[in-house]
Amino acid sequence: MRTVVQTVASAADGLAFEQDLFMSAGPKVGVWRAREHSLVCPRAYVKHAEFESGRQQSHAAGWPVFLRTTGGGTVPQGPGIDNLILAFDAPRGSTIDESYRLLTRVLKRGLSAELDIGETPGSFCDGAWNLSFKGQKLIGTAQRWRPKRGQPARVLAHAVILTTDTFYKGARAVAALHETLKLMPIKSDAHTSLEAAIGVSELPTTALFAAAKEEFAAQFA
Repeated sequence: MRTVVQTVASAADGLAFEQDLFMSAGPKVGVWRAREHSLVCPRAYVKHAEFESGRQQSHAAGWPVFLRTTGGGTVPQGPGIDNLILAFDAPRGSTIDESYRLLTRVLKRGLSAELDIGETPGSFCDGAWNLSFKGQKLIGTAQRWRPKRGQPARVLAHAVILTTDTFYKGARAVAALHETLKLMPIKSDAHTSLEAAIGVSELPTTALFAAAKEEFAAQFA
């Protein structure tokens, strides 16, 4: 298993890093964080009539918008926000839910925290596989699968982790874009951070990589 930590200039570089892991072979684990603020949306958002207008407004406010291939919703990127990437070949008969379970097990074990799985109303990129602490969203998740003829599908499992309390500005930027696109409103207080929840201000990458190694060993034994 190969592990990599990258600090990149922008979310565009982070997304390229993810793509490299996704297109490679064998189990890979990576973490990236961006120095510059931005928003990242699923590519499907370009179908919204107001998307270009919202994109321009967000850029003018200091939050350029990038597009990604995984699903979900809009997320902020920048200082205090980390991304954990698992890329692997799905075992025969594996399902999307099983891959989410693998990802959430890695996160819970690596963070040594009691986290709840489920939707968090009012949060950005809300979904059934959020990880929350006392009712506030801490981590969002997404996946992408790439079928390969005669071979196991390639899986990219992604987690956006709110590490420090700097995410509040990002939540407001997401809320502004959602208002333009007439999407669900976002509430800053629906979120929390590792710093606020469990007193950790830096992502414990060593522990997360060790947890991923154990999960992959069990998965592919």
